[in-house]
Amino acid sequence: MDSLDFSGGSTYGIFISGDKGILHHVHLKNLTVHDVLGGEMKSKDNGLVLITPGSVDQHFDDVLVDGVTAWNTQEWMGIMIGGGKFGFPPESTWSTNVVIRNSMVHDVQGDGIVLFRGRGGKIESSVAWNTGMQITETTGTPNAIWTWMCDDCAVSQNEAFLTDSPGVDGGAFDIDYGNTKNSVIDNYGHDTQGYCIAVFGAGFVTRESTVHGNVCVNNGRSPRMANYQGAIFLYTWNGGSIDGLTVENNTVYWGPYEKAPALLNNAQIMAGTTVFRNNKIYSTSPWLVKSSSALAFAQNKYTYFGAGKAEWQWGARTFSGLPQIQQATQQEDGSTFDQQPLSQWSNVFRAASARSNADEVFSRKYINVAGQPFTISRTGKNWRLYCEVPVSFDEQGLIDDDALKQIVFLKSLDQQYRARGLKVVLLLVPENSQEIRSAVMRNAISDLDLNGIPVAFSKAGGEQSILVSPQGEVVQQWKGFAGPAALGLAARAWIGEPAYSQMGVNGNE
Repeated sequence: MDSLDFSGGSTYGIFISGDKGILHHVHLKNLTVHDVLGGEMKSKDNGLVLITPGSVDQHFDDVLVDGVTAWNTQEWMGIMIGGGKFGFPPESTWSTNVVIRNSMVHDVQGDGIVLFRGRGGKIESSVAWNTGMQITETTGTPNAIWTWMCDDCAVSQNEAFLTDSPGVDGGAFDIDYGNTKNSVIDNYGHDTQGYCIAVFGAGFVTRESTVHGNVCVNNGRSPRMANYQGAIFLYTWNGGSIDGLTVENNTVYWGPYEKAPALLNNAQIMAGTTVFRNNKIYSTSPWLVKSSSALAFAQNKYTYFGAGKAEWQWGARTFSGLPQIQQATQQEDGSTFDQQPLSQWSNVFRAASARSNADEVFSRKYINVAGQPFTISRTGKNWRLYCEVPVSFDEQGLIDDDALKQIVFLKSLDQQYRARGLKVVLLLVPENSQEIRSAVMRNAISDLDLNGIPVAFSKAGGEQSILVSPQGEVVQQWKGFAGPAALGLAARAWIGEPAYSQMGVNGNE
């Protein structure tokens, strides 16, 4: 099913289910699903897009949700594969080979995008915001993008922000209980009421987990949740535990509204199996770490912006300063600490400028959708992001995965920064120059629902993006794919905080 718009409905927008056996090859592509506003919310198995078993004797194989935009429901779910209402059936009845990618979810009462009871699953290059909007808890405590009862599942290169919850949680990403060989890699979680990333165990052992290369910014916007969860949260209950977890190469920008730790570990952990290493924490809170002694620490970089001494809590003891914890516990081998005045926090996102080789983009000839010359230049009153994207089409005339992945994050950045005066321009480079004026191209552009983002075409070019200041200076350049964290951090560094209250408002001249 592709290239359709669904609106209305009471309990579901799209609902796919069965009663027994395996249902194969369920593919949803290039869809919009929205305004599901009626019905009584009794469980998590309702909402915008649900591919969920109808009994413990039924599951799915080969499921793809690709390029689906789902928004605005008074029901619980944005996009779900796997179902949540049959308890804990054996793994032989879990769905297999399930993928959600290039999709966007916003304005839901509960969860954004989830995989439940699956083997070999992926959530990638997708965005969720305004999740967990239920006012009073009746069904559960939601997050933006997460997995539960999943074996060998990966959550990678996604963006989540403005996440809330009527109870606990309210985070961006989590590896929930019952998971084995799950990974959260290269995601961007920002401006959440709760944590950025959590790893949980409850009633089961969560095994062989990886949290790698993620960027977390301005999490813990709720003082209650910041104190309870931190930005990275390890937690177990009901006899659950964690056996095998590596948290490495993540970057955390932590500025909570109260003194709360950036890393909070309150989990039952199998000794010698879990490590926190090679991470960077930038914090305005002097309390950097709260952890049991079962978690090992090494080669981390801590920077505290403020007065007084920084604190680490490891086991039952609190340490003032990195040398103290290193000498007393033999932890944090190779780690470093730097202290800066609080006044320097406003510069924490500022990256070095990268201006080389940008002239080739300005020198190329572009045309617009109508076939007229389209000029890009260094001069203008606004910040501009020019993004050059090679594009091809599949047999249904839908844009290829690599191009769509980049476009999803451009749309997200445009939503957040348009009111700040950022002008995002999409420059498409088709494989065949004759496709520039084809019906296939026109249909593809219409399907993207770009909401006013200008589109131009060139016969030559590569995958790259450049950020240009109102003064005409190229302050940032990316060769190849520019992920959500790279784009988001650059925008914060040069333009400032997103204008969330004016999402989609046209601030360009």
